[in-house]
Amino acid sequence: KMIVVTTVISAFSAAWLGALNKGLEKRIIRQEDIYIRGPAIKELLAGAPNDPLADRIIIKEGDKIIPVYPWIENGKIKRVAVEWAGKGGYGGDVIVMTAVDLSTLKITGVKVTQHKETPGVGTRAMTPSYLRRQYKGLSAKAEIKLKKYGGQIDAVSGATRSSGAIADAVNKATKFILAHRDEIIKSIKKQ
Repeated sequence: KMIVVTTVISAFSAAWLGALNKGLEKRIIRQEDIYIRGPAIKELLAGAPNDPLADRIIIKEGDKIIPVYPWIENGKIKRVAVEWAGKGGYGGDVIVMTAVDLSTLKITGVKVTQHKETPGVGTRAMTPSYLRRQYKGLSAKAEIKLKKYGGQIDAVSGATRSSGAIADAVNKATKFILAHRDEIIKSIKKQ
């Protein structure tokens, strides 16, 4: 009898928490936009005449909601920024915001927004100067990976796993942008 009661309570709690999480999903994204993504977007899309946070576009990919932050100028899209998780960091996933110019399809900037890497050595791969040197100007069409795997990104000595996770996140973000480019442009025209 005790097992049945515990099972019913657990099932009810799980269903309630799942529904609550689903119901709060958009509010959670908005809070993350302000406090986590906001500073990265302001840096990567500095000078945008619009407010990329307010003009955010939601692209659904399967059951995932992917926010896309556009730079809109004269009614046309210039750049977008997308946040993606890179796998393989020493402390887990490394979350990276990547900005791409949609006319040239070049990466215009990269910024780490969340990580659990070791302070000091692990975070050397996240410095603005390193990220700018390694990623700015690369083609979004190229496969972004470390040189040791045949790519163009130099790993930071002692932070190879962090460097690899960042490269993975940038690669996934650029592939997403390329795959959804037309949908993003159409979404902006509807606004």
